Amino acid sequence: MYQAIRTPYTCCNAVLLLFFNRFDTTKRVFAQIAKVKPPRIYLAGDGSRHTDDKAKIERIRAFLLGHISWDCEIHTRFLETNLGCKLAISSAISWFFSHEKQGIILEDDCLPNVSFFRFCDELLERYKHNEQVMMISGWSALDFAPHTQVEHLCAKASLKEDYYFSKYNHIWGWASWARAWSRYQLTFKDFKNEFKILNNFSSKSEKTLWYNTFKAYAQGKIDTWDYPWTYSIWKHKGLCIYPKQNMILNIGLNRADATHTNTESKFSSMPAYELIFPLKHPRKVEQNYRLDSIDFKAVFQNRPLWAKLWAKIRAKLCIIFHTNAHAL
Repeated sequence: MYQAIRTPYTCCNAVLLLFFNRFDTTKRVFAQIAKVKPPRIYLAGDGSRHTDDKAKIERIRAFLLGHISWDCEIHTRFLETNLGCKLAISSAISWFFSHEKQGIILEDDCLPNVSFFRFCDELLERYKHNEQVMMISGWSALDFAPHTQVEHLCAKASLKEDYYFSKYNHIWGWASWARAWSRYQLTFKDFKNEFKILNNFSSKSEKTLWYNTFKAYAQGKIDTWDYPWTYSIWKHKGLCIYPKQNMILNIGLNRADATHTNTESKFSSMPAYELIFPLKHPRKVEQNYRLDSIDFKAVFQNRPLWAKLWAKIRAKLCIIFHTNAHAL
């Protein structure tokens, strides 16, 4: 079993912190970055939407610049006008990768533990020349709290390595390479034909969900940067590193000022773990279809009550089985 291990660690790669107007969450995320003292820090903030925003934003910018207490390069991109979530974040990431070959990216509500930085450092180096690997995630749905997704205990117990390769790119704390981000496609020119080239769906329901999601984005109904990142990875048949243990807490959920999630979220009570190193690596770079199917059902798909009840029964049987197996 993994236990929390808190040892000093110095980050090897540059870190990009994306923020807007939430001082409390930004301060907490920055405190975690400060613990690992990255050699280069990039601060990117969108401009204000109105007068009330301006004072909040100026306070955050002043705080960040005044509290970098370790020796490092400081790069800033403080916008005067408001671009919105999609353009402000995507252009900031492009700015970051115009200076860095690889690096770590955190938004102002994604609270990492120390293990996250070492996890990213080691895997950025290990896969830097593998074009198929396009992203490293620090967030894991395999760590759902038992009362919400008990079945994941079975999936988690079956994974012997510290991560697997997934088609899904969870962006609550992540890392990547400039070579991968160079494939980022922000807009669709011919949506229907561009969607047709995707052939990585395991079910009709999954295909339908993503068709509707990408279509809504293409029609301008969703102001976000991450769906086109998902599409770009799938278009190029890329894979993402998905950790067995969750290392990120989203501290921006269930708030009135949340960008996309201001109602009660099932992700708000997930645990986070410090890892035990050295990491156990998969033997092959290939998609884990079974775990991706579980991830889709848990994260993206709303299931009927009978399916949830059956999943809980199966999970309890799985727990009993594994307990007895360990006792033998």
